[in-house]
Amino acid sequence: MRGSTMLTADDHIAIHQTLADYGHVVDDHDWDRAEDVFTTDVVFETGGSDGRVLHGVADIVATFKGRNMYAHVTTNTTLREEADGLVHAHSKFVGFPNEGPPVTGDYHDEIVRTAAGWRLRYRRAEVRARKFFD
Repeated sequence: MRGSTMLTADDHIAIHQTLADYGHVVDDHDWDRAEDVFTTDVVFETGGSDGRVLHGVADIVATFKGRNMYAHVTTNTTLREEADGLVHAHSKFVGFPNEGPPVTGDYHDEIVRTAAGWRLRYRRAEVRARKFFD
């Protein structure tokens, strides 16, 4: 953390922009912009049926090329800053595959400030299953 300063409004906007950019980069396969979203040493746990752990931007790009998700939405994001400046984000997502029904889930992120701006250092995606409550 920068002294006793917490996240500013500008930090919140920049972090939300990074999370929004993720959707545009991945859905549009705009891989030249991947480093606008991720740190070079990012770790991404994909969740779902494949449950892969990806290491680095190159691994993410290689894995996501050719995937059949045409769009997704990230929403309901909450942020929590740690004393060392690390930011934890929790978001909901809705994904729209080319085939099959939409999927929903949660992103659990670690976001860090870099010289180039806020970047995802870690992301864990959890696909949600239907839940029935009393």
